[in-house]
Amino acid sequence: MTILDDRSLHDPAGTRAQVATLFAPESVLAEIVRIESVLAGVQAGLGIIPNEAASAIQAGAAGWRPDPEAVMRHRAHVGHPMVAILDAFSEGIAPEGREWLHYGTTTADVFRTIGVVLLHRSVAVYDAALGRIEARLASLAATHRATPMIGRTLGRHALPITFGAKVATWLTECRRDRERLMAWAARFPSGVLSGAVGTHAAMGPLGIQVEQQVMAQLGLGAPEPVDTKGSNDLYADFGAAVAISARGCQRIAQEIFLLQGDDLREVSLSTATVGSSTMPHKSNPTLCLEVMSRAREVSASLTVLLEWIVTIFERDSALHNGALAQMCIDMAQVLSCTEGMLNQLHVHPDAMLTNIGRTRGAIYTESVTVQLAERLGRRSAHELMRDLVARMQTTGEGLDEALATDPRCAGVTLPRPGDAIGVAPDLVDACLTRLGFSD
Repeated sequence: MTILDDRSLHDPAGTRAQVATLFAPESVLAEIVRIESVLAGVQAGLGIIPNEAASAIQAGAAGWRPDPEAVMRHRAHVGHPMVAILDAFSEGIAPEGREWLHYGTTTADVFRTIGVVLLHRSVAVYDAALGRIEARLASLAATHRATPMIGRTLGRHALPITFGAKVATWLTECRRDRERLMAWAARFPSGVLSGAVGTHAAMGPLGIQVEQQVMAQLGLGAPEPVDTKGSNDLYADFGAAVAISARGCQRIAQEIFLLQGDDLREVSLSTATVGSSTMPHKSNPTLCLEVMSRAREVSASLTVLLEWIVTIFERDSALHNGALAQMCIDMAQVLSCTEGMLNQLHVHPDAMLTNIGRTRGAIYTESVTVQLAERLGRRSAHELMRDLVARMQTTGEGLDEALATDPRCAGVTLPRPGDAIGVAPDLVDACLTRLGFSD
């Protein structure tokens, strides 16, 4: 049934394609060979391997075209992924280079390092996407800073807020998502190149210099002094930041999904897609649904990454990079669809005003309670309002009509929607200023 779930179809911002390209077999193989080429150059510079060997490896890397099928043919023969890659690559290397390829390192070194490289590149793509999402949210918040709508708690009408205030909460969460991802990148800045059990036994005293120089040339930070190949908390840490961000996008998508329902119609999405095979009138919130469903899958992947933390002794082979790659690609799709969804969003202030009036003024009982508290006391005023709301439900009256039946409420006035939003517009302004979106 995969033909009916081609995930690449839902990528309005192109973010999924960017990350999918990072994890494509050709890209991964090219990155592995780049690591091997950099390693050989550093080792030759320190006199560990012959210069002609490094030159041959680097020349082979420059002319190599990744061939996943060739690698799989070698793997069918040797049964080891790294050896298969090295064998396929070696076919294009002069003999003097083959003898020194992959010298002093181990499979786990290379796979760990390329994993860090790809995760850092994914974070960069995510950050750019979140930055665009932030800009769209900031624009919406500023435009609708004083647009009244009903605030809902526990799914029920509570008090008026503004649409801008709602969006400002999304924006604030989005900024925290970016900060969590960048904090991960700062916490895990480097790969590892320390040999089988992390003691630099093969290269001896020069091993530490090799590791440091290779990481620098790969654009990574300084490596840890101790071996980290058996420490998989970096994947769980990454997964946690990604999962939280995915769920944040899901929250936005779910609110938009609900607000655009035919019973509310406070927002809508412009789309030309077919909504139903039998009902021509339907226009389904496809991007909302894509974000909501895919975000669940992304966050579910965190459980797998947590399982990787507990390894056997110095390290084992518990982790499978395919699961991590799929999580990264799915997260990119969540961000792409979130961006596309927000770009299609239309706000309907008139419908928001209509919905504010659905309770026939009952949402203003807090305002009336405050006015009556001076003459009746807060508790008595609160109880009176409860009685009047019960009356409204029986008679169908509006709150203004119910108030007119009780002499204790003489002189009490009901606010207009725009006067019942508290300091919401000021809070939106403060949010935009704090996050750097003020003029």
